[in-house]
Amino acid sequence: MSLMANNRSRSRARQAARTAADDTPNPYLGSAIIDIEPTVTGAIRTFRRPGDADLADVQRSVLRELTDAQERRPRLLAEISACASDADPLLLYSRLVTLAGMRRIMPGPTVFGLDAVLEFYGGLVTAMQPDEVVARLGSDDSPQSLYEMDNLLREYAIAERRVGDGQVLLKGASDSQAGTRHLLDFEQRFDRMLGYPAQLRPIFTSITDPLEDKSRAALGFSLGDALMAADAYGSVLTERRLRAAQECENAFGSIPRDVDRNTLVWHLACRTGALATFGSAPVEEDLVGVIVERAGLASAEVARLVAALTTHLGSQQELTGMHDTNTLRRRSIIALPDGRCLWAVPDDFIHVALDWAAEVCQREPLMIKSFDRERQTACERLTQQALAGIFGEDDVHAAVTYPGDGRPDIDVLVASRGCSLVVEAKGGRFTDPARRGAPERVKKKSQEFVDKALDQNARSIAHLRAGAVDLKDKNKRRISIPNSPHIASMIVTLDRVDPFATHMPDGGKRAGVPVEGTWLVNLADLTLVTDILRNSAEFYAYAETRAQVNRIGSPRVFVEADALGHWCEHRITPIQNEPGELALLSMSSQTVNDYYTFVHSDGDREPPARPTSGVPVEVLAALDDVLRDEPTRWHGLITDVFALPSTRWDLVRKAIKRCAEPQSTRRAKKRTRRASSGIQLSRNLRVVVRSRDLAAAESPSCDLVVTVR
Repeated sequence: MSLMANNRSRSRARQAARTAADDTPNPYLGSAIIDIEPTVTGAIRTFRRPGDADLADVQRSVLRELTDAQERRPRLLAEISACASDADPLLLYSRLVTLAGMRRIMPGPTVFGLDAVLEFYGGLVTAMQPDEVVARLGSDDSPQSLYEMDNLLREYAIAERRVGDGQVLLKGASDSQAGTRHLLDFEQRFDRMLGYPAQLRPIFTSITDPLEDKSRAALGFSLGDALMAADAYGSVLTERRLRAAQECENAFGSIPRDVDRNTLVWHLACRTGALATFGSAPVEEDLVGVIVERAGLASAEVARLVAALTTHLGSQQELTGMHDTNTLRRRSIIALPDGRCLWAVPDDFIHVALDWAAEVCQREPLMIKSFDRERQTACERLTQQALAGIFGEDDVHAAVTYPGDGRPDIDVLVASRGCSLVVEAKGGRFTDPARRGAPERVKKKSQEFVDKALDQNARSIAHLRAGAVDLKDKNKRRISIPNSPHIASMIVTLDRVDPFATHMPDGGKRAGVPVEGTWLVNLADLTLVTDILRNSAEFYAYAETRAQVNRIGSPRVFVEADALGHWCEHRITPIQNEPGELALLSMSSQTVNDYYTFVHSDGDREPPARPTSGVPVEVLAALDDVLRDEPTRWHGLITDVFALPSTRWDLVRKAIKRCAEPQSTRRAKKRTRRASSGIQLSRNLRVVVRSRDLAAAESPSCDLVVTVR
């Protein structure tokens, strides 16, 4: 490598280290291609379309930026190739993965897109000639090449993002279908997180466990063992990283105090580079043997399983861009010609596990049919179980049928005394062409996932409102329900299709839609919401709000966890945009992310508290009492209760605390009497807080009585 290249590399290393040390690092994918200042209200960003006088200038600016990014992409790709060839391309990939792992504690925007770009680089390594890669193995472990490649990949990602943004802005989105295609294309290139393992794992095992014997007979291994193998090797790598961290601590000691910024950056860069180098996944002589020893699985089956998870060096020579199909996405083990293997990302397997399983099952026609059948069954069963955990098993029914043409049914029906939920579950697979935004495939999936489900839900709601006659359960037994007038519509998809939830694309085959709107959510996000909102009042209030937001189409919600996080802290409501306005919900799921990504280890701080709706549990209990005793008042009350932000309940929280304390002083008794006379939280909501001793006493005029037990 030339002296100029070395100087350039050192500069990039310092730049990358400074970015990591900065208190407010920029988004990994850079800024938007055009700078339109939004109006910010909390987590809502509202953009206004440029006027006619400014639009031509904006279009020229977009075209200029687009042309620049298009010119930079091939130049950066050539630099990436040169940097890889001068280093050890295979182990450099492993070290980059470990470096990225250290950054996952950072806020979402600062790392979003990083995993996808590293996957692309790994694909480029498998596109290289195997003998060239093998010849460089072990030849370079300097932090210089690590930081140079890290910075090059980010520059490439920014250029890639700006090309995509520019093309979208120039083409425009004439309807919901076009908007969905643009967002699908963006996710295909940059989004690699399908959810949190706490929700993804039960879904995978619910589908693969019933197929254990069948997959072993057809494929030579159990589909479910893939996750066991990934967990086993992931634990091996975790131990390796912990040893490396301890060795680095011993070697470097503590960072000197009162050092200047440049010295601090140098210390951080050295430590981070050492951890990435010595804690990264190695090239294993016998990966099968390591997994067998740790997981206790049969050697022959693990060998076949590893083969099904493998991408060979030299096998992807047609890969040239992030939009191309990259085998490494699902088959993340890289195999050398002599049988050695590198598995750098076993911990991320859960995010591609179902897509990998479908790909493997497609080798056997009968196997893929069984797999797809289990997907639908699991989608319906897990949806029912999640909702039964909120509303109780007696009020949640599966496979409910009613009279009508075409034997109509309701996949899951929640029917409590205060509300109903009509749920259509869609376990179908979202194919690769559709994920890339292919127009005809998107239209077909819109009809399958959205149009058909909306039509079915509208029909079911109409039947319930007409009297709910002759309902039967899955065993053909007649069932009777309270049949509340308050009915919410939901569509639950097994696959994550956030662009569909954002745009609700019209495939052109809708006979009807639920007039109050529909909440479209994937199964992993549904189980996330039911884990956070565990009371029927808060869950139904959230579900109804999400349906209303989708009906209005504003604010635009790109990720369900953002909507949940914002609703818990500040509430989210539909927004009626003025002509030419677009309201977007910003990233607001950090509390949710912190809760589900916390890792227990010695010396760590206390685990983050589970996010909640912010409404005191005593108030939720009072709402349960209303549902039991006065169900006709329940819906109106929860509407008022959850219209208030969580901070508004501080007054009630203090009153509850005072009522629970011993009433030993005159001041304490006075405060308790004041709380029992009522707290006006809004025009429509007055809350009385009283102790259990006063429960039998007559309450003053109020909307909700909270008894402190």
